[in-house]
Amino acid sequence: MAVAIKQMGFPNIKIYNGGLKDWIKAGNSIHSISPLPKTKINAIDVDELMAIVMDADTKNCVDAAGRPILTLIDFRTNQNIIDKKGADKYQIKTTCKTIKAVLDDFIDNEKLIQSIPDDGLTLSISETGNRDEFLIRYLSQFGKTKILSLKYGMRNWLKANYPVEEVTPAGD
Repeated sequence: MAVAIKQMGFPNIKIYNGGLKDWIKAGNSIHSISPLPKTKINAIDVDELMAIVMDADTKNCVDAAGRPILTLIDFRTNQNIIDKKGADKYQIKTTCKTIKAVLDDFIDNEKLIQSIPDDGLTLSISETGNRDEFLIRYLSQFGKTKILSLKYGMRNWLKANYPVEEVTPAGD
């Protein structure tokens, strides 16, 4: 985000390397008008996810009772297809439901939040896994408590050379 703002001609923008997580870990103070609930964040490894994706895809992503087996929430920051670069050009290849939205899209968006099934495995995917905690904690306020994080995010999936597909524009 800061890089994009700098490119728009604002030279006085500074980047805090490490983000909010490292800021807090360093003991620096923060203030929140509406703090997120404390929630235990569980992560799944890419190898484990690959096995789940393969199994889910063979079952058309639903169990014997017709409930979803797997839902992905891909909330990487750069969702504009024109601006996609590197890893952002790709998403996990699966026939299972993938919700594509930026983090802010979930704020006060009951329809988007309710589109997340209560059944099956739901997985948040960010670029490196560092922002998953914020999405998971936010969604826990609405009873969405069974969401896991992809350990080390999409970069780890690509590093493992697991199946991907190019991101397509919304509506395709």
